Amino acid sequence: MPERPLLILPAPGEPAQRRTKHGGGGRFNRPGRERQAERLTPRFEQLQRALEARRARLQTDSQGLVPEEVVVLETIGTVEGFIRAVEKIPGMEWLGEIDEEDIPPDDDFFAVDDEEERRPDKMLRGRLFMIFTNQEALRQMLSLWATWQAGQKLPRGLGRWNTLFERLRDVRPWGVRDRLLETGVLDDWHERLEHGQEVVPCEIELWYRQIPQQRRTARDRVRDLVVGQEGRIVHEAIVEDISYHALLAHLPVGAIRALLEQAAHDTALVQCEQIQFFRASGQMSAVLLDDERLQDEGLPSGVAPSGSPVVALLDGLPLQAHRRLEGRLVIDDPDDFEAQYPANERRHGTAMASLILHSDLAAGEAPLARPLYVRPILRPDPRDWQRPRHETVPEDTLVVDLLYRAVRRLFEGEGDEPPVAPDVAVINLSIGIRDRLFDGSLSPLARLLDWLAWRYQVLFAVSAGNHPHRIELSVPRGVFSTLPREELQNHVVRAVAADARHRRLLSPAEGVNVLTVGAACDDASTGVPPPQWVHPYVSARLPSPINAQGMGYRRAIKPDVLAPGGRVVVQEYLGSAAQAALDIYDGTLPPGQVAAAPGHTPGDRSATWCTRGTSNAAALVSRAAALLYDVLDELRGDPGGDIIDTVPRSIWLKALLAHAANWGTAGPVLDGILRTAENSRQFKEYVTRLLGYGAVDVERVRECTVCRATAISGGVLTKDQSHLHRFPLPPSLSGKRGHRRLTITLAWLTPVNPRHQSWRRADLWFAPPKDPLRVDRQQADWHAVQRGTLQHEILEGEEAAVFVDGASLEIQVSCRADAGELDEGVSYALATTLEVAEEVGIVIYDEVRARIQAQVRIAPGA
Repeated sequence: MPERPLLILPAPGEPAQRRTKHGGGGRFNRPGRERQAERLTPRFEQLQRALEARRARLQTDSQGLVPEEVVVLETIGTVEGFIRAVEKIPGMEWLGEIDEEDIPPDDDFFAVDDEEERRPDKMLRGRLFMIFTNQEALRQMLSLWATWQAGQKLPRGLGRWNTLFERLRDVRPWGVRDRLLETGVLDDWHERLEHGQEVVPCEIELWYRQIPQQRRTARDRVRDLVVGQEGRIVHEAIVEDISYHALLAHLPVGAIRALLEQAAHDTALVQCEQIQFFRASGQMSAVLLDDERLQDEGLPSGVAPSGSPVVALLDGLPLQAHRRLEGRLVIDDPDDFEAQYPANERRHGTAMASLILHSDLAAGEAPLARPLYVRPILRPDPRDWQRPRHETVPEDTLVVDLLYRAVRRLFEGEGDEPPVAPDVAVINLSIGIRDRLFDGSLSPLARLLDWLAWRYQVLFAVSAGNHPHRIELSVPRGVFSTLPREELQNHVVRAVAADARHRRLLSPAEGVNVLTVGAACDDASTGVPPPQWVHPYVSARLPSPINAQGMGYRRAIKPDVLAPGGRVVVQEYLGSAAQAALDIYDGTLPPGQVAAAPGHTPGDRSATWCTRGTSNAAALVSRAAALLYDVLDELRGDPGGDIIDTVPRSIWLKALLAHAANWGTAGPVLDGILRTAENSRQFKEYVTRLLGYGAVDVERVRECTVCRATAISGGVLTKDQSHLHRFPLPPSLSGKRGHRRLTITLAWLTPVNPRHQSWRRADLWFAPPKDPLRVDRQQADWHAVQRGTLQHEILEGEEAAVFVDGASLEIQVSCRADAGELDEGVSYALATTLEVAEEVGIVIYDEVRARIQAQVRIAPGA
């Protein structure tokens, strides 16, 4: 037990009056009714002709299919509750929606300021609504459009169509570009053809239909089209709780070649209205080059791990015999991946297991006291023509189904088997789908993790994703070597920030319930870079230049936190471009984080190498969670410690990990480099997509100090309920001038609603108390912190504040329904830290602890 352990606040009281949550929204100009009619009437007429043409094509179809069309309604801004208006029209079915960001303004739609003046530089945000329509439903939609054009009142229950028509930017069918041309699948097919692959796997994601018979009809329709191409369906997956339906098809090379040649034409498979997306299969992968090795010179601890695993690693198969891993892993391999996993190809799983168990080996930290559960979900790609082979999810399965089965096996077992690791609180997923960049809609895998997190009350630590592609600078070629280091840093930071579109989060990092982890450019390595390679940064702990960037779903903060991911080095690309460009070093020599590695020879059990990226950062956050799990165990015996078991450990860990995060020096550095007159109004949100809540310093939440007191509390809230938590103020601080910081973190896991545009059913929040401490919000944007399932607020001040002994900070946590009904109670964890600068000279920990203990003694039932 540390000298100054974390404190536990008394059980919260429920206030008499629930606070209302206030939000803001951007203002924009929209065209009038007459202009909308001029713009969009031709579009609606095109839709009608498209459906009539589809009906003509299907007239001779032996299955007697009813012609349908997926219609996309693109709006500027959103239309809350529109799904209910859709469902009131017979034959019309809601399919989903996609948030759109950075829509260029035009003469019809543009942002305005508070004085209604045009802001031509500000991009707009909108939404795509997807609905199924048949002939009758389309006729009714056209009738509503005509009624609205005429200025007449729409029928009862359909008033949301008024708002939609006012904000409608475009209306069109879901087509080839949506299904095929923007998913990256064509590049994958071209690559496979170039390497002579005879059978090509393809994931076909169907529109999820609510009625089982509709799903069967859709499956049969697509299966017949695939068989008509001499292919076959090898796997089907349906997860009703996230509205997911997909088929895994194997198509012969001839069919793929024909699809590539006719991708823009009216081929039956490409135009099948039941298909939402074609995607490349096996794209969830991890890559580490088979490069130089180092030798492990450290002495592994002889203390064997004990207890049950609380962290699970879903990744490649580690090298169990490595001296750093031997006896520390619980391998669960029900699919027998090991039989096809040579020891020298066990690269990524070995590195991740090493980082979770030992951290960066160069740092010399003690190993975890508990074993690590490992379920291999990757294996060397047997069709890979590259060496070393990629470690990928097998192409004969759908990744959503594999992950679902793997997690269910942890907590429910499989078949007659009992749960294999029911005490797991954190699941590390340091891999992502490399061709699935976040596009405003939640990917199927992100939706799955959100639902699994709620169902099993488990925290997923997910890597944000890496983009190690070339960095294009805004300086002439050839001047790279003459740039001062600080100037080089500025150019690299600006180039990476400006390339946000190509550096978006990789699925499933956009998940709402998951803890998404980015990499800080930091490690414990003392080695020098290879010749001609240089560090681009001089400032410490900046976000790695290879990081995927946020924001997340509905502009929630992503990544949530950063952790060390290894220092990246660069060198100038000697191509023909006029502008300078930098290549990223991807070898395994220093710098970087030192991790266990498979040796070049079968008997080498002590090889290591240096790696970098968000995978490493997620592994270190999972390690930090394991350390904090033991901290929570120790607190159970303290006064008020019974609250620990009333909230799932995963939620405590989520709160504490975020509570340990801070922008540190990276915030001011990025401010000095990136802030401009054009982005100053939204700068906090702009920089948050790079930093999230900042880098995690786990030592800050393992124990307190003389000048820093951290107290935790939690509970369970239902809809429209609030809890009031009181953090006692140290009386010696009253009237004292000096720097003080108040940090408050709220974490929860939300149930989800796949039939609602808001997705998360539960919205919890608090309003930070500024008085009586006289502190103000700092760092992350205050709007963005309330959009996910993690609210982390930092408030600072210097002015003297006067209060009486017995005064407390009152933190009210409230709950409301966000996506439809909320019938369940929602567990939450709250962490609060008050700290003062050492020069203030106050032992605040002892004063806060004494007053908390006094509150516990007089609490009812104490």
